[in-house]
Amino acid sequence: MFPLKSSRWSRMLTSTGGPYEAEVRDDAVSVRMGWVGHADVPIERIARVWTRKWPWWAGMGVRIAKGMVVFAPAPGEGVVLETDEPITVHCPMEWKTSRVLVVARDPSAFAEAVAARRAGIDPGEAA
Repeated sequence: MFPLKSSRWSRMLTSTGGPYEAEVRDDAVSVRMGWVGHADVPIERIARVWTRKWPWWAGMGVRIAKGMVVFAPAPGEGVVLETDEPITVHCPMEWKTSRVLVVARDPSAFAEAVAARRAGIDPGEAA
């Protein structure tokens, strides 16, 4: 489990319920931000993984941005999961996208776990 990043401003989002986390499973990366949004990104569909900064002025929460859906309860470094074809995410309505940005508390560890799962390695063994 990878908690999403939080800040003092994230408290405004707490009425959306929990959890605020990302999980790297065998079949998918699952991202949850309460009832506001969630995404299940199939591991086999992930074509690229890279980091990108999410600025404070772009807003917090689940956002639809240029070419991506963003899960950012706080600004900061995030991990982009780019798929080889559009997937459906919930933000809170259904939306098709090929890029999901996840602002995890530890973006490096999250990106490494996703990369390891894509390579067929158990993320626990990669550490």
